[in-house]
Amino acid sequence: MKVESINLNFQNAQMHNNMHRSDKPSFTSKYNSDDIYKELMHYMPKSVKLMLKVKEWVGEVQNIIINSVGTGLIAPIFIKYNPLSKTDEDTRTYSAWRQPVSAVLAILTQVGATIPFNNSVKNKANQGKLGQDYNMTPFMDDSYLKKLIKKQHPNYTKAQIEERLNIVKKDQREELIKDLRTKNTVMFIEDGKPNKVPMNRARFKETLLATIDDLIKEEKAEKVKSDDTKRQLRIQRSDYYRTHADKANAHLDALEDIFKSGDIEQVKKDLITMLGEMKSRHEDKELIKFTQEIYTIGSKSDDNKTINSMHDKVKRAKGYVHDYGEMTSKEQVIERVNRSIAGRVTDIDLNLKFFDKVKKAIQNDQTVYEIEDMFTKEVKQNKRLQEKSIKFAERVADQLKNQTKACLNGYKQVGGIFVSLVTLFISCPLLNWVYPKFMAAVFPNLSNGKHTKDTTSLIERASNPELKKAEVKS
Repeated sequence: MKVESINLNFQNAQMHNNMHRSDKPSFTSKYNSDDIYKELMHYMPKSVKLMLKVKEWVGEVQNIIINSVGTGLIAPIFIKYNPLSKTDEDTRTYSAWRQPVSAVLAILTQVGATIPFNNSVKNKANQGKLGQDYNMTPFMDDSYLKKLIKKQHPNYTKAQIEERLNIVKKDQREELIKDLRTKNTVMFIEDGKPNKVPMNRARFKETLLATIDDLIKEEKAEKVKSDDTKRQLRIQRSDYYRTHADKANAHLDALEDIFKSGDIEQVKKDLITMLGEMKSRHEDKELIKFTQEIYTIGSKSDDNKTINSMHDKVKRAKGYVHDYGEMTSKEQVIERVNRSIAGRVTDIDLNLKFFDKVKKAIQNDQTVYEIEDMFTKEVKQNKRLQEKSIKFAERVADQLKNQTKACLNGYKQVGGIFVSLVTLFISCPLLNWVYPKFMAAVFPNLSNGKHTKDTTSLIERASNPELKKAEVKS
């Protein structure tokens, strides 16, 4: 890999080099969950899209703002109109205004401290300065990468930045997968040091085990689904094939026509168009669901060979249409599905046994390359595993990314609590100093009236012995 001589640290130099690398074939196909998410969002209801956007927007800073605004708007109402309070209305009004002022100060101090803290954590994680548990150098954050790209290419347009970002992320992904397969480790940049360092062996092994544990959980969940949910869905689709054989066959033929281009990107685009047209025409739900399943297979990779897996699923569906289309009753369908489900459960049990075997191999220090070789050999005799198209190294990469993200979230939460506690020592004295001045400036009559009443009360107590005695008794 060519390294250019530039006046940046080693990390930026590597990034600069990656961003000038010429395009080349992918080291391997990859499961791109981001692409799947973006494409499937086209078909989500508006209410779901809104909830997902709110979920993405609400973070620690937004929580501070929401809580502060809520406190500033709601608390004054209960203070002002408290029927149990024995104080006069002006005093209650004076006290009520303390909440909005306090909320504004809380936003200014806490958000003002939290945003720089979170940005600092993110930058250090992308630079490898927080230790391996928080090291994001193999899969840097989009916002951090954009800053580097803008710094190195100040004349780039927004579209060019996005294009370069995708190339860099692809290069990083390929390098991570290649390190897993050829070096049996993950290589990190640590605090801008000139040489990358390998991942701690103990943690690397834990990551491999966590990856296979997730696969085991997925299969066990599939086994449960096969016993109830899956059974009902299979009966529903199979009975649809029985009653709509001609229509189903025509749709499957149309899907096969789409595959003829041999270009996975074109196939995905054509499937998106097909889905849009089917929804606008209110086509049968079973056909729409099946088409979405085909699209999901294609979204897992940018390798043209993925079309073969999509085509295989359509061919199997044609076989089902032929078999179920000859049946004369739903009872026949149910009986056939039950036999099929029983076979599926057997296949899942075989997968679980294989995954246990892989787990023992990991515990015995087998390499990622050797583990993937185990998968390759098993696929030849395991149709279910073949359908799942598992690339173990890619699953390990995803597992590591998720683990790192979870560690960083924990780091920021703990750090955020500390930052909030520190800001209390600033916001409380600041509130006591700002509030009287604010009330005197904005509500002089209310502020003066309150102080006048307080002063008059004190004078009366000082000059009236009976009031002083009553006060002492109380």
